Amino acid sequence: MQDATPYSASNRHIQDRCPMSKITRRQALALLGSTAAAVALTPSLALADRQGLTCCWDRHFPPFSMELDGTMTGILVDCMDKLLGERMGYALTHSGLDWPSAQAMVERGQGDVLCTNPTPQRQGYVLFAETPVVESLPSIFCSADNPRLAEINAVADLDGLRPFRQVDYAGNGWATRTFPPDHPIDYVDSLSTALSMVASGEADIFVGNSLAALHTLREAGLKAKVRVRQLPVGEPSSFHFGLRAAHPDAPAILERFSAVQDQAMDEGVIREIILGYL
Repeated sequence: MQDATPYSASNRHIQDRCPMSKITRRQALALLGSTAAAVALTPSLALADRQGLTCCWDRHFPPFSMELDGTMTGILVDCMDKLLGERMGYALTHSGLDWPSAQAMVERGQGDVLCTNPTPQRQGYVLFAETPVVESLPSIFCSADNPRLAEINAVADLDGLRPFRQVDYAGNGWATRTFPPDHPIDYVDSLSTALSMVASGEADIFVGNSLAALHTLREAGLKAKVRVRQLPVGEPSSFHFGLRAAHPDAPAILERFSAVQDQAMDEGVIREIILGYL
């Protein structure tokens, strides 16, 4: 296992998982040329127009989106500021709500943007970019001092987790979808509590969203006490840019966004944003 160092889930994994879409995006980027050329080809997206878009967020979803002192921040919020705001020229309004209300706001046409997993239900009212802006891969976390570290390092699947004291937080939907009902897990009140138990040796392992856990460890000052590595169980947490399907410029904005996103990934811009929260 590696130390709990920043950015265990690199954007390189995003690009590697979608080679065909990457070729398509590169072709689109080559056709568009520079940002100035792209704007000339699509006058409705001209920077000077400063058209507005309202991004709807879960205000309690660190490190992806969170409200601090009345302002929305987080990995996904910063990505939209960089891509939609700086590079595409939109004036963005960030609306932080509870997650069901944020989705309903876009479904009703009162908001424009979601950045989330494109489930069939959401695809009924949102058009999503094919490649995720951010993808957080499942990982296994344990104490650097765990006497069973070598055994934990050898775990390769769900069955291999069973001999260890696994801890998770109540309400974690990913855990509910991933682990069978008879899988032994002790549920506690928060991710912070779960990782503190792992760091102190009260529990052996936590398995889940790598970026959320790494951010929580940083905030708790526990990064040096925990080891982490990716574990191929369950689905990754994938966050795709989505625009309400009824927006009059939706297809053109999606096409342009995909080219801008690819360029930003090639330049390491999104990776730098992620590192800032880990």
